Amino acid sequence: MELYPISRARSKRFVADYHYAIHSKSFTACHLGLFEETELIGACQLGWGTRPRHTIQLLFPSLDTKDYYEISRLCLLPEMPHNSETQFIRLCLNWLRYNHPERKVIFTWADGLRGKPGYIYQASNFSYGGYIWSEFYTTEDGEVVHPRLLVSRYGGRSRSRTQELGLIKYWGKQFRYIKFLCSHAERKRLLAESPVDWGQQYPKHSDLEWFRQAGEGSRESCQLPMLKGLGQFQEPAPMLELLAQRRISEVSLPLRS
Repeated sequence: MELYPISRARSKRFVADYHYAIHSKSFTACHLGLFEETELIGACQLGWGTRPRHTIQLLFPSLDTKDYYEISRLCLLPEMPHNSETQFIRLCLNWLRYNHPERKVIFTWADGLRGKPGYIYQASNFSYGGYIWSEFYTTEDGEVVHPRLLVSRYGGRSRSRTQELGLIKYWGKQFRYIKFLCSHAERKRLLAESPVDWGQQYPKHSDLEWFRQAGEGSRESCQLPMLKGLGQFQEPAPMLELLAQRRISEVSLPLRS
């Protein structure tokens, strides 16, 4: 297997076909392709989330956007062997060390909302930095809706508003991982300044939890929800649009755009 940069368009097509999120993130700087002879068998997108500086300085206050990349998408053909992700990550890290020596760390999230504690990062010896609780909404058929979309397009995400739109609110864990690309001395300095306790006490499937809104101010434990799409803020939620229009006609309540 060999690694080469690929075009943004080719990377986005591959992600759309083989990544559960379907959509690529907007702030992407590098698109790397994994090849077996001439066949593209994997894609990795490196860049930042929606708040690049805020994200890294919560973890390492002295760093800035120029000091890191975030793995935003990584996927392979479904028929690839089980350990292929680890090999792919190793090639990506080697490429970064050679082509972007200014990058000190690689950051990524493992999506506990989707039942993923981050085994591929654990196998690649990433450092684990705990988890955050993340909330999201779905339509009745499982389409994920970003909370910010509700505020910007529908005027808010109060319980009355989400009930009006027929949405279900869930909570789940997102797990933090870091790979240091810098020198041992710089790594030691960064660990000393970080408010996060980084280590290798990795989460497992037994650490996954989900909650569903049950009533006003209450929630109940639930199993892994069946989800469709990622629910990015920048992307539309087609089923929500249809539901919203249907409810507008039913109750004659205009929604803010």
